[in-house]
Amino acid sequence: MTAYFHHEVETAPRETIRDLQLAKLNNLLKRVCATNPFYRRKFAEAGIGNVDMTSLEDLTRLPYAYKGEFQRDQAENPPYGTNLTEPLENYVRFHQTTGTTGRPLKWLDTREGWDWRGRCAAMSLTATGVTAADTIFFPFAFGPHVAFWGIWEGAFQIGALAIAGGGWDTLQRVKFIMENKVTVVACTPTYALRMAEEAEGAGINLGKSNVRITFHAGEPGALIPSFREKIKAAWNAMPFDYPGLTEAGAYGMHCTCQETSIHMNEEEFLLELIDPQTGVPLSGGGVGEMVLTNLGRVCSPAIRFRTGDIVNVKEGQCACGRTFLLLEGGVIGRSDEMITVRGMNIYPSQIGAVVAKYLGAGEEYQIVAYTRKGMADLKILLELSEGKPPAEIVELLKKDLRECLEIRVEAEVVPSGTLQRSEYKSKKFIDKREK
Repeated sequence: MTAYFHHEVETAPRETIRDLQLAKLNNLLKRVCATNPFYRRKFAEAGIGNVDMTSLEDLTRLPYAYKGEFQRDQAENPPYGTNLTEPLENYVRFHQTTGTTGRPLKWLDTREGWDWRGRCAAMSLTATGVTAADTIFFPFAFGPHVAFWGIWEGAFQIGALAIAGGGWDTLQRVKFIMENKVTVVACTPTYALRMAEEAEGAGINLGKSNVRITFHAGEPGALIPSFREKIKAAWNAMPFDYPGLTEAGAYGMHCTCQETSIHMNEEEFLLELIDPQTGVPLSGGGVGEMVLTNLGRVCSPAIRFRTGDIVNVKEGQCACGRTFLLLEGGVIGRSDEMITVRGMNIYPSQIGAVVAKYLGAGEEYQIVAYTRKGMADLKILLELSEGKPPAEIVELLKKDLRECLEIRVEAEVVPSGTLQRSEYKSKKFIDKREK
């Protein structure tokens, strides 16, 4: 049976959803334009005075926002910048980005903003079937990164029992899961397989635990078919994705009727689709760069934020009953990571989806872009378990990549422990190209 957090909104006709979004957008802009220095300055520089919207199409009058702008603002106005709609004493939560695309970006929330983040997470958890009867285990320390703190708050709003497992080693966490009848595990997809590897080495069968759902953030995995199947096989549980951004919030909902696609949470977000090269809005769905406006986080908003994420937008009612837009395949690439190799435009996520088919629990890969004879090229580094035939796997992988990408990509096996591992976000793509 499908569960909803806000049934009336999640299953509403498109016109009703758009009316709700317009009302929320105008409330957001009214408050931001009154007291937020960053956006007051930004809109003034763009020659915009009246920001009252009569339709959602009016949103295109406003300028895009970029991560680099927020980073410069914080560098020039330390430590938190000027994207603050309320006095600093009203802010109660601090988080920051991982810094994988540059200087870490700090982000603050008021009580109202934090409640909104938790509500978005609660909507996502509910879509997967999580209820107040569940016990949710968080098997690592997530520091200042917001994703799992948001899930923690979402569990609180649902009424589920939340348990933190930071400070323990992997085997202690595995034993805790088995002994305490944990039903939901929230972690990165990579760490889910790392725990499975540790459990197998200790003679523990995770498939016999009470875990029925694994809930993943921080990196792709739950939407990649081969990765998804590995998690299902190791845990005997259903993996779900929790997509989001520190700057914009957790925008996605992975329902029980979709394996490799997610819903946009349109109650709390406005999605625009644009051409990543020109910035021109695209109508009617399809593939483009995702631009987000969060509608309920007034304290430190992201208005027309260019995410750099490439998505494939589809409209229509899902089998779960939701009428929210679907993103087929989730995030299918990054506009700033697209590599042109021998005339072909390639995203690392495309490569990752192929490589993952050849790897088991505890095995790793890394994509390296480099310059050879003045041209961009790619190489895949693999860590394989003992006993696997490395030469055979390399040849099969190279053949598969050539068929998928229509170009030759080199691959090599490296010694175990060469590639960096992380409980939070593993770095799968390294760019060593000459600038």
